Amino acid sequence: MRYWMMSIIVSLIFAGVCFAHPPTGVEMEFDNETKVLTVLVTHPVNKINKHFIDKIVVELNDKEIVTQTFRTQGDGEGQEVMYVIVDAKAGDTIAVTGYCNVSGKKKASLTVEDQEE
Repeated sequence: MRYWMMSIIVSLIFAGVCFAHPPTGVEMEFDNETKVLTVLVTHPVNKINKHFIDKIVVELNDKEIVTQTFRTQGDGEGQEVMYVIVDAKAGDTIAVTGYCNVSGKKKASLTVEDQEE
């Protein structure tokens, strides 16, 4: 009887993990003039308060400068955020990692370009 009960519990846990998935992408755009970084972490889900992007981390030249946590996702497609990064200059690298509350993460980076005159 115990083996049967344990099998059901393990199966339910495994089934929940199977339906979980990490973010599918990280889109980023940095505006040199305003110093605004716009980020979209794509993560299509049906229940934004059960399976969602729960954390976004921003790094500037490999140094963590922003960590933001969430208790739900913005919509069923993903989490969109904007940050002002006043210290970013041409040649710097900005990296963003989006974390799923159930399973996985996705990271992307960009190099800040020279401001066009």
